[in-house]
Amino acid sequence: MILNHEKILEKYIESSRKVLSDNDLKGVWHYYNHDEYEMSFEGLIIELTQTNKYPDDFIFKDWEKLALYYKLNTDSVFDMYIWDKFINWGRTKQ
Repeated sequence: MILNHEKILEKYIESSRKVLSDNDLKGVWHYYNHDEYEMSFEGLIIELTQTNKYPDDFIFKDWEKLALYYKLNTDSVFDMYIWDKFINWGRTKQ
């Protein structure tokens, strides 16, 4: 059963398809499809912050809520500085 947070993540990944390539999203989808949602979201954030791109419907406070739900502020797998990068990237768009 996919929970609400996972549906939100799926929506964010889909909305990022307009600004990221299929190759950029390959790993993101891989982790999503294997129920590794925290890793999928962190990977998505890494791709977006590295390219400095934003989905059309980006609302930082909503993305921040999901990041906090997945505990990216305290736990990261790929990038120990992802929280700071996410905050800087997200607030730039506000």
